[in-house]
Amino acid sequence: MGVVNAAGTGPERRIALIQPRFATDEQAGHAVQLFDSVLWVFKGTTRSIWVTSDADAAHVVIAHHSEPPAQLDAWREAGKFIITLSTDGQKHPAGPRTLVYPVPAVQVLSVLERVEAEMEGWEDSSAQAAPTVANTAPPGADPWSFVEALRTLRAVNNPSIWVVCQGTTGPLLWIRGDGAQYCCDNATAQSIHAGTMSLSGLTPQKGSDPPREFAPRPGVELFWFATYYASAALAPWLNQKAIFRLIRWPDFGRLRPSDATALTTQIRIVAALNAGSASISALSVLAQATVEQTARIVNALAVCGLTEMVQTAASRPRQESSVSPPAGGFKQFLRNLRKHLGMGTLA
Repeated sequence: MGVVNAAGTGPERRIALIQPRFATDEQAGHAVQLFDSVLWVFKGTTRSIWVTSDADAAHVVIAHHSEPPAQLDAWREAGKFIITLSTDGQKHPAGPRTLVYPVPAVQVLSVLERVEAEMEGWEDSSAQAAPTVANTAPPGADPWSFVEALRTLRAVNNPSIWVVCQGTTGPLLWIRGDGAQYCCDNATAQSIHAGTMSLSGLTPQKGSDPPREFAPRPGVELFWFATYYASAALAPWLNQKAIFRLIRWPDFGRLRPSDATALTTQIRIVAALNAGSASISALSVLAQATVEQTARIVNALAVCGLTEMVQTAASRPRQESSVSPPAGGFKQFLRNLRKHLGMGTLA
C-alpha cells in the first residue's frame, strides 16, 4: 500500500517492502506485513512521507534476512539504505539496521528515524548549524515568560505588525503580531525544535519586518516547542486536578522532536488521551510515562488549542482532524495489526 503522511509536511521517501523469496518459514512474510502495517497505522506521524515503490526506485529497502547477500550489496552500492527483518534471532540478532520479528512498533519507528537522520545528514548539519550566539536566560528568570508573551500576542491578534526578540548580538527572532508566523535563521529554528536554546530570557518588542531571506514558519511550531521545553511542571494557567479532553491530534509531521524516543512517548500520551479524558496523574499511568513527560505534552497541547480542561470525563464529540491518529490508542493499534495481517480479532 502507498503510505502518505496526512500532515503532508515532510520530504517524500520511497520505501520498498521486498517479499521473501528464499525463506522457508511462514514468519518471514508476516515480518514484512508487520512492517507495512506499522507504516499504515502511524501514517502522518513520521518525519517523512513514506510511499511504497519497487526496489529500483526506492530510497530504503526492507528485506528478510534470507535475501542473498549479493543482492543486498547491489542495493547498497546503488545508494539504498537497507533494513533487514530477521526471523532467527540466534543467527541474525538485532542491530542498528536489523529488526527481529515480532518487532515492537516503537523499534520500527526508531530505526526509520535513524535512517531518516542519515539520509538528511541531520546529525552533522545540526551540529554545524548550532546558533553562533547562545541565548541564556538570566538567573531566576520565569520559565513561562516567553510563552505568556506568545499568548498575549495571539490575544492581541494584530497580523499587520511584527515584533522582534533580541539576542546577545542583535535580532534573533521575529514573530507576527497575531502569533500565526515567525521567522529566524535555520540554526535558531533547529535549536528551538531541539530545546537547546532558552527562550525565557527573550522579550518580544516592537520592530521592523523580518529579513526577506527568512521564510515565514508556522507560528504553531514556536508555540509548541516553546511550551514543551519551558518546564516539566504543569503550566500555571492549568489545573493539576483538572480532567483534560483531547480536541484534535497534533500534527506530528511538523511538531516532532528530534529524538525518536521522545516522539514515541508523545504519541503514547496523546493516544491515551484520545482514548478518553483524564487527569494528569491518570494519563501518566495510562501512557506509562512520567508525570513530567505528561505535563510537558499536555502543556503544549493546551497552548496550541488541541486540548481543554473539563469537569468530567464526559464531553462533547471531538472535532475531526486532518491528521490521522492511531485510532483508539495502542490497544486498538494491536487489533488493527491483527486484522491487517489476517490473524483474526482479539478476545
